[in-house]
Amino acid sequence: MLSRSDSQESERSDEEQTIGDAAKHLPPVDDKEIERTQRTFSMLIDRTCEEGPQAHGNIFESTGVPEDWHSFLFRSLVPSNETVRQYLEHELPRENLRPESREGGGVKYAFKVWDRRTNRLTFEQMPSYHKYGMRLLFSGPIQRKIMQKRAIKRFFNRETKRIGKAFDDPKSCKHIPSFVKMYNINLNELEKPNVADYRTFNQFFYRKLKPHARPIADRMNSNVVVSAADCRLILFDNINDATRIWIKGHRFSLEHLFDDRNLAKEFEGGSIAIFRLAPVDYHRFHSPISGRIGSNKKSITGTYYTVNPIAIRENLDVLTRNQRTMITIENQTLGKVAFVAIGALLVGSVNFTVDTEQEIEKGDELGYFAYGGSTVVVVFKAGMIQWDDDVQHHANNSMETLVQMGERIGQVRSEEERRTYLDNLPKSVPKYQTISQFSPFFPDRKSVV
Repeated sequence: MLSRSDSQESERSDEEQTIGDAAKHLPPVDDKEIERTQRTFSMLIDRTCEEGPQAHGNIFESTGVPEDWHSFLFRSLVPSNETVRQYLEHELPRENLRPESREGGGVKYAFKVWDRRTNRLTFEQMPSYHKYGMRLLFSGPIQRKIMQKRAIKRFFNRETKRIGKAFDDPKSCKHIPSFVKMYNINLNELEKPNVADYRTFNQFFYRKLKPHARPIADRMNSNVVVSAADCRLILFDNINDATRIWIKGHRFSLEHLFDDRNLAKEFEGGSIAIFRLAPVDYHRFHSPISGRIGSNKKSITGTYYTVNPIAIRENLDVLTRNQRTMITIENQTLGKVAFVAIGALLVGSVNFTVDTEQEIEKGDELGYFAYGGSTVVVVFKAGMIQWDDDVQHHANNSMETLVQMGERIGQVRSEEERRTYLDNLPKSVPKYQTISQFSPFFPDRKSVV
């Protein structure tokens, strides 16, 4: 059995290999360039905290990406030609399938997401700090040394806490009007539509909505599952599909996500939904089902990597390395459901607003994130959920779907449907089965005279 120090060393080795694999896609950089990138990142924080929303180069701005990033970044962002040919070509002008050039030799840093309400592919621009965060994570052989010393982790941790503190300061209110304008936020749906009513920027960031701003689909039908947040959603029937199509982290597993081996065994082969929130989104998260909050609430210490499709799909274990808090929801039909709120780069905190043993209805608020895009992961036991066809279709083709909190995303399978689903799953091959199949053709050594 590995000692704690051996285990930590093993984790470091895995992470070094991860960074090394990802680094192949970018030109190598030296220590000086790493230092320059860190200074630039910190400068974005400085300008945001000290100079206000009018400062050039604050964290809310979106900028271009250097040309040498094209093949790496857009390999993850652009749908495959096969996907486009089969499902999207009739909707998209061909120029939308290529990175958009900008002055200075860069391209727009944007993800392609399917908007469920308009049934069209859309571009989601990301703030500048994501660009520099990715550059620090995926930048050539030097990164192995830096990651081993955990310098990047400490850097992200420090800057995340710094911006969180700044956005809790009353002076941060100056950012609210420009943030509203930049992201075209609909103030009419807010519980407090007057921006002057918010004492800090973070208070506005995790703003509440009016009671009926997000209708809950089939509220009285306990078999209907709804979205936990305004988000970009991707979901899978089982963990194997998720790791084959979307989550590429070498060490991703339910055991690492939950930090609990016994709980992971309960959800073996379970269905998973990943709700990714961008800065523009309403940042409170809600229950996708009715039930009772479990007795155990667990905070898991971690770092603050950026949580976006590039990081998730480039062999970096962001979902199981980041700071996160987990609860369970007990449901009469579904049994136990795991709900994990994951922090990310520049996400100041994860806050739950429910207590253990509390009864909740579908769509009830569970908590909120302070500044930054972040992620919620919900895991159901094997075969319990039938996802809606359109969202499942996009997920199978590596495409997130833009949904709002309270929208229907699936339904509970009947007991008969669940048995049929489980019976039709590919059977895993037991260890040494192949050897045992050939054993009759070879004599038993004990029987040889």
